[in-house]
Amino acid sequence: MKKITFLLFTIFLITFKTSAQDSKIKFGIQGGLNYSGLRGYESFTNDNPGFAYLFGFSFEHEIQENLSIKVDLNYERKTQISKSTIDYWQTAESPVPIEQIVYKSKTTIYLNYIVLPILIKYNLSTDKSFYINGGPYLGYLLKSGMKSESNYPSIYNDETEDTNNRKSIDYGISAGIGKEFKLSGNHNFHIELRDNLGLANIAKGELINGGTLKTNSLNLLAGFTF
Repeated sequence: MKKITFLLFTIFLITFKTSAQDSKIKFGIQGGLNYSGLRGYESFTNDNPGFAYLFGFSFEHEIQENLSIKVDLNYERKTQISKSTIDYWQTAESPVPIEQIVYKSKTTIYLNYIVLPILIKYNLSTDKSFYINGGPYLGYLLKSGMKSESNYPSIYNDETEDTNNRKSIDYGISAGIGKEFKLSGNHNFHIELRDNLGLANIAKGELINGGTLKTNSLNLLAGFTF
């Protein structure tokens, strides 16, 4: 996978060098927060989306006035938080409870992806500051696993990798809305809110009652283009 990442980065640099003089082409760097979770399956715990991060590069080519194609190459970490609580009554010889002990456990599921969204971008304003975009994305799984934390005596705090239990390819649809701020020349700063709906079942084995395991993430991006 390191070879694939290096190859993609090399292609990006070559394209940048040969195309940087074209005023219709923009390159950029970006990063931000990722609020993500998993869906499509039955769970016996309290599952909630988790916060993580993403960062990467962007390439944009203007097709016509107010319309362009935008391609990103991002490293994205998707997480989900599962919590459970056990109430335990400690008793003496008498059947009357004398003390309540609450045991809590927390499991963080994480999936690290290289994600390639291919988006059509449309400028909503005459100054090209507000825009919307949308299109498909393709993700390649680098690593997945879970981290466990608990104050229960027989449960250890550890991390388990389960990459082999996940399919390598994820895909879906991305849609976002954003605003650009002109700095100087061809340099711009932008912020964007983007939703990514996963359509692939990333679980290799069968789940309870024929369920599926699909991703969903909400990105808050900030970046520079030049």
